[in-house]
Amino acid sequence: MSEQRRARDVDRRKAQGMAEKTILVCDACGKPAAETVTMKTSRGNFVKDLCSTHVGELVAGARKPRPGRRKGATVAARPKAAGRPKAAAAKASGAAPKKRGRPRKNPAS
Repeated sequence: MSEQRRARDVDRRKAQGMAEKTILVCDACGKPAAETVTMKTSRGNFVKDLCSTHVGELVAGARKPRPGRRKGATVAARPKAAGRPKAAAAKASGAAPKKRGRPRKNPAS
């Protein structure tokens, strides 16, 4: 009976002590991958694992993006929206300034 128990315990230890390791391989050639590359296109984002050889080929014709807008790119000026006239314009025309805030409950005349 004790031999069967020992055999069961050994089997349990083997099952619990088993380790797993994930190995990334190059999507192009199958060698161990050096880097994971994310590509953004109009159809969506794509991720590839590449070895150092294929990373070098990918980066060879690439450029670094610049932050912000490109030089020379101008944005058309929006026309100014018509709104309430400024206080200076109201004073120039001689109009009395409007009362601001919540009106009183008992107006004092």
